Amino acid sequence: MRKTTVLVMAVFLAFFAHRIIYIWIEDHAISDVAETELSPAQSVVCRNVVRGTPFGVDSVFEENTRLYFYSTISNVSQVSKDSLVHIWFWGTDTIQILPCEIKIADNRKGLEGKTENVQSEFSVCHTEISPALLKPGEWSVDLVAGRKLLSSKQFMIDSTGR
Repeated sequence: MRKTTVLVMAVFLAFFAHRIIYIWIEDHAISDVAETELSPAQSVVCRNVVRGTPFGVDSVFEENTRLYFYSTISNVSQVSKDSLVHIWFWGTDTIQILPCEIKIADNRKGLEGKTENVQSEFSVCHTEISPALLKPGEWSVDLVAGRKLLSSKQFMIDSTGR
């Protein structure tokens, strides 16, 4: 074989090995980013929060009712706790912006009433809005981390009841 043929084959094999290593490294980088991504497990609008659990979850509420926006967030350690906020909207008007106070979710009780030793995988955040601020119409609440929208729920306030 000629020297140029061997040289071309060596360059081709080096390029081929480089591409395989690059794809392998890129694939691992993508999976690492996916694991650190914030993902809300649940967000609901409710009438009350009792022992860390939302009650009275609905999408239509009567006027003069205190409401709560309850969110569970997995991988909360990936974001600054100061950057998580709930933004309450009446139509397109911003009514209030409240910081989320992160709490680790309580361990759930087993069937026999014994507390499980499994550590919770998510954190809880909830805020409330005063009945005096609620007006009839379409409302929404957003869970925002920095400039990233994690969750949004829409609901109605009815002045006549159901």
